[in-house]
Amino acid sequence: MTHELQQQMDYIRAALEQEKKPLGFLIGAGAPMSMRPNGVPLIPGLEELTAKVRAELNPAYATAVDTLLGHLEPKDSANLESLLNYVRSLAALPGSSDIRGVSVEVLSKLDAEICKVVRTHVDQSLPPGDNPYFALALWVSAVRRIVPTQIFTTNYDLLMEQALERQRVAYFDGFMGSREPSFDLQAIEEDQLPSRWTLLWKLHGSINWSQDPDGNVVRRPPDASDASSALVYPSHLKYDQSRRLPYLAMMDRLKAFMRKPGAILITTGFSFRDQHINEVIDQSLRANPTASVQGLLFGSLNSYDDAVALAKGLPNLMLLAEDAAVVGSVSSPWSPDNAAPDATSSPKFTLGDFTELGKLLRSLTGELPHKEGADE
Repeated sequence: MTHELQQQMDYIRAALEQEKKPLGFLIGAGAPMSMRPNGVPLIPGLEELTAKVRAELNPAYATAVDTLLGHLEPKDSANLESLLNYVRSLAALPGSSDIRGVSVEVLSKLDAEICKVVRTHVDQSLPPGDNPYFALALWVSAVRRIVPTQIFTTNYDLLMEQALERQRVAYFDGFMGSREPSFDLQAIEEDQLPSRWTLLWKLHGSINWSQDPDGNVVRRPPDASDASSALVYPSHLKYDQSRRLPYLAMMDRLKAFMRKPGAILITTGFSFRDQHINEVIDQSLRANPTASVQGLLFGSLNSYDDAVALAKGLPNLMLLAEDAAVVGSVSSPWSPDNAAPDATSSPKFTLGDFTELGKLLRSLTGELPHKEGADE
């Protein structure tokens, strides 16, 4: 059995052109990596960020990081978020004795030191001109929809915000106010904005989130030296400390979206290695058979074991990779292209590259006037 690539392409295009069904995008760490100024990813992926943390961390903490990484499973040792989750879990343990070979004093400071290195590399400006973030913002502003488009992202960067603001797209990200906007749970849960607004949910935090002296989550200009940053990963400790703010509220938005009748979530740059997000997708798709996820994957399907295992039990989770796909719980290569000279070679699915998805979005909007932003 094989899958028809053109059929899947037609479905994605139809999903982007329809106006009635709830439509959302989930943007993962691979998205900014698709932009490569001077041949280098605009923002490094999690594995490269982990390597930079090890290389650039204050020497007083570098040995501790190497010690802790040695305790993690091989698949987690190159994952920055697994490292931070582990550091936070150990730092929360009672007592004053060394924990896993690391002093309590170092553990108490390690979180902030790691986040400082991360913020230095993640705080990047969106390149001027056409790019996939701008194409998405342009599509959002051009397509009339009955319900607001929702954008979810696991990334800490501000690239999506820059693109939306460059295109003058009205968006709500859960913060209210002007001088120092604060997180507003009530406004999020009411969820009654006009359709021209876009909803932006940052599932793992953002480099411009911080905490004021009263513990409120506020939005401030990114500052690498900000030790009160609320950046990164909703560990169980974060849940307890912040109750529902802000991480659980963000995840609740993903759950609520996936429970809407006919909801379509398109993922890009997302590898399905975040198990807490996979759980939401799993539970939501089982509870709502009318919803679907179109997982656009970069490269070969063989690189996504977790995603394939998930999709084989969920007929409404589609995985579309360069060489093969999982559609209707069936994993198969793409059908040979009958139009090819030898009629035996299979076509390649290219939308797993965020840049290629941006080109598709751009083709749907046409040559609309570009609203120049202040950052250009």
